Amino acid sequence: MLGRKNNGHGRTGGKKIVLTASAIEMSDFNLNAFIAFTGGFPSKIVPRDMLRKYWYPPTPFNPDGTAKFAPYGLRKVESLLIEEFGEENVVTVYPTMLEHFVGENTRVVGITSMDPLGIGFVSRTYTGLVAVSGKSMSAAEFEDLLANPVFSKYRVKKILGGSGAWQVHKAGLQEKMGLDTIVMGEAEAEVVALFRKAVNGEPLPKLVTCKKPEPETIPLIKKPALYGFVEIMRGCGRGCAFCSPTMRQRHSFPLEHIMKEVQLNARNGTKMISLQTDDVFLYHAKPGFLPNREAIVKLIKLVHDTPGVELIQIAHASLAPVVYDPKMMEEICPLLVEKSRWRDVNNTPYCTVEVGIETGSERLMEKYMRGKMLPYKPEQWQEVVVQAIKIMNDNRMYPLGTLITGLPDEKPEDTIKTLELLDKLKDMKIFYVPLLFTSEEDCILHREKHADLSDLNELQWEFIARCWEHNVKCWVEPNKKPFMLLGSIFAYFLYYRWVHGKKALKPILKFSGWENYLMRKPATQCNPMHCQGMGPDNTKKM
Repeated sequence: MLGRKNNGHGRTGGKKIVLTASAIEMSDFNLNAFIAFTGGFPSKIVPRDMLRKYWYPPTPFNPDGTAKFAPYGLRKVESLLIEEFGEENVVTVYPTMLEHFVGENTRVVGITSMDPLGIGFVSRTYTGLVAVSGKSMSAAEFEDLLANPVFSKYRVKKILGGSGAWQVHKAGLQEKMGLDTIVMGEAEAEVVALFRKAVNGEPLPKLVTCKKPEPETIPLIKKPALYGFVEIMRGCGRGCAFCSPTMRQRHSFPLEHIMKEVQLNARNGTKMISLQTDDVFLYHAKPGFLPNREAIVKLIKLVHDTPGVELIQIAHASLAPVVYDPKMMEEICPLLVEKSRWRDVNNTPYCTVEVGIETGSERLMEKYMRGKMLPYKPEQWQEVVVQAIKIMNDNRMYPLGTLITGLPDEKPEDTIKTLELLDKLKDMKIFYVPLLFTSEEDCILHREKHADLSDLNELQWEFIARCWEHNVKCWVEPNKKPFMLLGSIFAYFLYYRWVHGKKALKPILKFSGWENYLMRKPATQCNPMHCQGMGPDNTKKM
């Protein structure tokens, strides 16, 4: 499919406006939004052709060669441009199809990207952690997109937007990459005027920082989105200093608006509906960040009952509302489990959602994210996290939890607090994603230095190892664990010891379960093939 010929698709002179994204961002990873996190992993581990074929294959094309599914944000822009310029002049295409739609008549190519340089939270953490030099998959694919021959053959304007556009601007690479304009922020209020200038051949500004659009100007998508994404609300308002969406004023979309997009996706062959939100439990929230159970349950039930919807996935949620209203989980989780694609190692269905734990330190919570645990207080954070995860688990929701190390002013005692929280959660079903602090352009901490693996102390390395030890314990089939243990210690002696130094030794050995063996302690203390790694006693000895 990737190399197929035009077969009459497009027009000889090209389309006036062409929209696209890199190959990795135009894929739905076989309907697995969480596997899409691996776009931040190094690109040199597996040949690119194999990745494109098996890991992030292209979604189906329409008969005319355009993309049947595309990133949700790009579909929003496409909708506005169709209204302004007509559907015959606007197409959204897979990057390998650019040659069939870009021609002498083309005036502008709009590109969206979440992580063009591979310096987002996940990319910075795991490209370095795996210790393979080179670009992340997301960065390599973005570079490949810009190297497409159509951009040297035809003189077209190139406009970059999306949540990762700040990376190119902050790095000062706009001119080198041949990008005429970088659009930062919510594009709805600015995009039509900008593309009109491009179509008319007028000079374009190098940078457009968008003002917040009025809710009524945000259009419905006209064509289906990857993962069946539907935006139910925008913004969060909790004010976490390291996060961009939390700085935006919260707005919940009307149920009628949401269901029109759900039905459009379902009619066009999207098996999954993904509810895009920075926090599902803030949908039509009551004052004080209190959840509106009735509105949330009604929404999910309507999506659940929509013909053609086989799978439902929620993007993000916060933990405090779960503790505040446990009955909400009792009502929505059976609906989500019934239409979940997820199965545990025993083939039992469960539902999941991404949640932000970030740290176990009450001090850092107070300093950087005091709105995160509302209506509770920062000093109650650990209790909120433990209770919320337990309530989720009791209702067969096993979340994916992000945690951050390397926050500005993070002290050893803060890391110890996080390790203590991990101990409290050790018997619960959760998948951890430990991340390095990244100073995104449009967040409060944008002037702070990125955290780097080379700066981590032994406690911070232990935190990362503990997270992945838990993941293996919970999610890897028992018969495969010995291979994980052998692989981790083999990896350490191959290059972790060389790249990250001695401070990485103890945590990695603990993760592998080989610590006692390699430290030449009596074999009776720990069987290296069965040891589960660290426990609460280890934490006390730090």
